[in-house]
Amino acid sequence: MKILFFLILLSNSSAGIGRTGCFIALSNGIKQLNKEHVVDVVRILCDLRRDRGGMIQTNDQYQFLYQALSEYARMLQ
Repeated sequence: MKILFFLILLSNSSAGIGRTGCFIALSNGIKQLNKEHVVDVVRILCDLRRDRGGMIQTNDQYQFLYQALSEYARMLQ
């Protein structure tokens, strides 16, 4: 059974790098999981930070990203 997610969400934090960076990284991670069945969070963050420094600012944001991608990967199995 294949589950498809459709989500339209506008997000912006005050500097556009914390919560917004977390959402963009999550979106990119989900796309990578769907395409390659693996995710490289470090590479995703490096790519994001090349365009805009400081993307994802707090430990809580990192933790959320890893947990959300882990849960999504589990759901794909």
